[in-house]
Amino acid sequence: MTTTVSWVRPDQLGDYTAHGLGAGGQGKVYAVPSPPGRFQGEYLAYKEYLPAIAYDADVLHDMVVLRDLLSPTDRTLLDNRLTWPRAMVYTGRPPQRLPPSQNAGMRVVGFLMPRVARAYELHSPNLSEVKLQALEFLLNDDGYAARIGLHVDDRQRLALLHDLARTLDRLHHNAVTVGDLSPKNILFTLAGTPKCLLIDCDSMRYRGRDVMDQVETTGWEAPEPAKATTASDSWKFALVAARVFNRDHDSTDLAPLRAVSTELANLASRGQTRDPARRPAMGEWLTALDLAGHRMRQRPAAASAPNPNQPPRQQPLPPNPAPDPNPAPIPVWTPSQRPPAPSGTGGGGLGKALVSLLLVIAGVWAAAEHGPELVDSLPFGSGLTTTDDPSVRSAPGSGSDEPEDTQATQGAQSEPEPAPEHLAEAPGASVDYSRAADEPRAPEVADMFAHFYGAINNRDYDKALGHYDPATATVDLDSAASRRKWKEVMATTRESDIALTAVRDSGDFTLATVTFRSHQDPGYGPAGDENSTCTDWTITYQLTDTAGYRIFKAPKEGVSHSPC
Repeated sequence: MTTTVSWVRPDQLGDYTAHGLGAGGQGKVYAVPSPPGRFQGEYLAYKEYLPAIAYDADVLHDMVVLRDLLSPTDRTLLDNRLTWPRAMVYTGRPPQRLPPSQNAGMRVVGFLMPRVARAYELHSPNLSEVKLQALEFLLNDDGYAARIGLHVDDRQRLALLHDLARTLDRLHHNAVTVGDLSPKNILFTLAGTPKCLLIDCDSMRYRGRDVMDQVETTGWEAPEPAKATTASDSWKFALVAARVFNRDHDSTDLAPLRAVSTELANLASRGQTRDPARRPAMGEWLTALDLAGHRMRQRPAAASAPNPNQPPRQQPLPPNPAPDPNPAPIPVWTPSQRPPAPSGTGGGGLGKALVSLLLVIAGVWAAAEHGPELVDSLPFGSGLTTTDDPSVRSAPGSGSDEPEDTQATQGAQSEPEPAPEHLAEAPGASVDYSRAADEPRAPEVADMFAHFYGAINNRDYDKALGHYDPATATVDLDSAASRRKWKEVMATTRESDIALTAVRDSGDFTLATVTFRSHQDPGYGPAGDENSTCTDWTITYQLTDTAGYRIFKAPKEGVSHSPC
């Protein structure tokens, strides 16, 4: 696969030195007043490394390349959640070959990245200045939060955890580990759907290699010698989950998290085991977070005070805001240079005597290797010369400096609303998959569920049974008696409001989380509430993909229900 890598000189960025955003132990960060070439009109920042800092420009280049190697859906998701390096900034002679270290007379001095949007800023009259709205603000008691005007209830905290887990899951699938995962470099916004933004992305590890030596924030160190692994990310995510709910910077008390979800507390406990191999993967967290979110939505909503310190929602940023020629100085965090430390069962209208048949209804990217052809991403070959025109030098192509179309919105911008076409329809049912639309498998999985539930609603039970994997233990497909009992149980139920909310991998199975509402006759409600005639469900199914997606089962720990 050939990719396009942009190389920019500092003198192509306008008077950036007059627009400082912050400084730290690694370098200085500036707003870019005049983004060049293909980046014109984008909201960018420039991180300039300090001359004395040791860093690996070859790894930085590979990180820039990675963005183009992502699937379109992963790119869209991560662009909205990372300040990922977008272009190399260099001085000296133009680069002619890869890796960057092979170019004599050229020095990489930094990179361009999305600038943090105003939605991630905290404006409070009780703070001395505008702050980046980092997750560390949530690790304080509610009294402090009230004093600075930051009102974040447990539903929003749960949504932020879900969004962060989703980001980590996609990073891990693409060979990226965060390493210094701490609340200082996790920003958040409550505007629209709660969302997290990871900054300091050049400190992450890609394919086992680092731009700079790994550091860890005090109080967030993983106990094992190996740093920046999926296991160390799991350790730190477990700490985030515990502390976001116990509202403390140091405590590992799981009681507040357990009050929200026993499953989440158990995962956090596993995440804090000293054996890295026993810590849960992000996929396990996502399943439990889906269930906890469903249960939370069934609770009466607590009245929440408006946050006076958020930017006015009636004045959202345009998709590509023009750079402010005179931006107010906004602090940008850079890592400190401290050395590393030495549930229920039942469902789908099934009666108590047939609780085991809840499983009737439930049944319940590797980055492409890049080789020598990437040298084509440089202005390499005859007829390609450096010009004084303030534009981005990129390839493949003839060396033209014309701007190129960008492929996705930037991490600093608001995520677009789900498109209305994210609906799978079949006779008798439709499935909304807008919440899982960034997953390439979602349309096909949603289509299968639309036909499955549609067949149930239309009383075409043999067709519905055809959506089970032949190896399922939910119903013996070769037994007339088993099929007949399945049909009797399903005869009183009708499903509606069906939504596919997540699709992900887990070993040999594809996991698909579905929410829906079932209406059934009295006596056929879930265990413990048999006379309920209306039930809201969240079910995570195990699917096989032998001849299209089919239902294998839904383990009981992936099932949650509540009365309508």
